[in-house]
Amino acid sequence: MAFKTPLFTLIIIYFSSFAQKPDQLQPQVLIVQPIVVQSDERTHPASMALPEDLVDKAYLKAGVDFHFLEPLFYNNTKARDGQINLDQIVVESQKAGLIKGQGDILNMFFVNAVDGEKGALGRGMMRGNITFIALGDPTEKNANELIHMQAFVIAHEVGHNLSLKHAVNDPNVPDSIPNIQGDGPFKDRIDPKYSLNDYQIKVVQKSSLVHPRIEFLSGDKAAKAILDDSYEPYFSQLQKREISALVQEELPTEDLLQAREFAKQKFSSAVTLFTKNEKKCISFVVKKVNTLLQKNKVSLMSNHPWRFLKIEDWLCGGFAHTRGIYIILSQRHIDHLSTGWSDQMTDEEEQTLIKRFGGLLVHEQMHSLQRTYKTKFMALFTNHWNFRHAEVTPEKSIQLHQVSNPDAPIAEWLIPMPEDESSFYWIRTLLKEGAKFRPWVRILWIRCFPFRKEMVLLQ
Repeated sequence: MAFKTPLFTLIIIYFSSFAQKPDQLQPQVLIVQPIVVQSDERTHPASMALPEDLVDKAYLKAGVDFHFLEPLFYNNTKARDGQINLDQIVVESQKAGLIKGQGDILNMFFVNAVDGEKGALGRGMMRGNITFIALGDPTEKNANELIHMQAFVIAHEVGHNLSLKHAVNDPNVPDSIPNIQGDGPFKDRIDPKYSLNDYQIKVVQKSSLVHPRIEFLSGDKAAKAILDDSYEPYFSQLQKREISALVQEELPTEDLLQAREFAKQKFSSAVTLFTKNEKKCISFVVKKVNTLLQKNKVSLMSNHPWRFLKIEDWLCGGFAHTRGIYIILSQRHIDHLSTGWSDQMTDEEEQTLIKRFGGLLVHEQMHSLQRTYKTKFMALFTNHWNFRHAEVTPEKSIQLHQVSNPDAPIAEWLIPMPEDESSFYWIRTLLKEGAKFRPWVRILWIRCFPFRKEMVLLQ
């Protein structure tokens, strides 16, 4: 979808109101999923602060930006107050679907106490993707000291995730000067003049949590990433007919669970390598797009990391789509949209490339934002477009013949019918009866009765 599309323009204008830091983007990024723990009754959340600018400065010399996603909330009083151990909290939150990523995203829990100890303190899993932060009572310090203390606790605990030891235990780090792993005033310890030495910078840059801002996944990492269900269920919802359609192959089994495992194997096997020239072309387009987005103050998207997977054409019909926060491109799409790319492009050829290829990439990146900034999109859909958020129980025939939208596998939005405010469109893609591997779009509508069992409106 090109930039000139009216609907797309509306979305861009809307999200320009959520401008983030317009600073120069660092070449590497660390993605953080904040998880705020609150009571079982969904009240009294633990204190949370994200002084991103100060944390970024602490890691400035390493060339790493912290990218904080929209906070999630976990309802668990005992976890919030440090009454259960950290391992149990992680296990229970994993079951609740709160841990994000495939070991490549840092999940940061904000709690009142860690193992019974109150803040300011934390626990960062050495070389792991979990950290716990307890910031204490924000009224106990003056504003300037408070924000530097908050930034230090985050920078320090994340340092452990990135394999940094305490200065006193690391012969490569002198403990006589301020450092994010040493002693001294909070402000000095996160000052880029002192925060990291050359040895620590090398350690940080080797961490599996630190990614290029424009990243092309390959090999085992890509095969694992394409199966990422941490942001929303996909493979656990697939049905047998749609699996055959998506992988263009008859199933070797009639068992649904085995069929889903077969789908995972096929999806992973479809991942292939980007060529050097393809990486160069996509990077060029992304950088141009980011410049345009920053110029127009749409920094929510430009700050978001761009993470790419490449698949063979037979998977999912070769259509571009997303999974988690990855953009998935087929060979066919890349070949078609990169037509005219070269190091000697004219201005006109460059503009054409950016409109065609850039338009698609921005469209797909928007789906990544939908997953990671849900409340912003919910406000857009409900307040501006009058959509209704709903949980719909589909009829069995719909479920059996469905083709799940990979960009929105949970069909949770109803579109009001202009002529009847009590009726809505519920859009699903279904396979034609008797057709093999050929999706067909059908629009269904459901009349909304107060207690009809087929649909329960969400509050």
